[in-house]
Amino acid sequence: MNRLTSNATHSKLLQMLNVMKLRATSLLLLSVFFFTLSGYAQDTVEPSLNTEEIELTSWLDSQEENMLEMLERITNINSGSLNKQGVNELASIFGEELRQLGFSLSTLPGEVIEMPSCPGSDYNVDVADHILASKSGSGSKLLMMGHLDTVFPPGQPVPRI
Repeated sequence: MNRLTSNATHSKLLQMLNVMKLRATSLLLLSVFFFTLSGYAQDTVEPSLNTEEIELTSWLDSQEENMLEMLERITNINSGSLNKQGVNELASIFGEELRQLGFSLSTLPGEVIEMPSCPGSDYNVDVADHILASKSGSGSKLLMMGHLDTVFPPGQPVPRI
C-alpha cells in the first residue's frame, strides 16, 4: 500500500470510529433518558391509580397465562374472509367469552357479497354473522368494534411466528 492509500484508509477508519462513538453515546443517552423516564412514570403514574384500578391491574397481571393461551388458540384458527367456518368458530369463542363477562349477545346476519369480476377470479363472499354485545350499567358508554377475519384462504396453513 502506498502512503496516500494508507492515509485515506486511516481517515475512513477514524471517521467510522467517530460515527460508532457518536452512536454509542446516543444509545447511552437514550438509555439514561428512558431509565429516568421509567422511574418518573413509576413515581407519577402508578401512585395516581385508585383502589379499583390497582385491583384491576392486579387481576390483569394474574390472567397473563390465560390471555396468552387464548391468543394462541384464536391465532391458530384459519379465519380468512372466505373461510366462513373459521370466522364462525372465532365468533363462537368470542361470544362465549363475552357472555362470561355478563354481556347480552345478538347477531346481525352476514350476507353474500358479489365481488366484481376480475380476470381469474369470479366469486362471491358469504360473510359470517356479526356479533353484537351489550351490557347495561351506569357510567361512561364505550363502543368497541373489530373484525374476526384475516386474509388467509381456506385450507392454507396458519402462519407461525
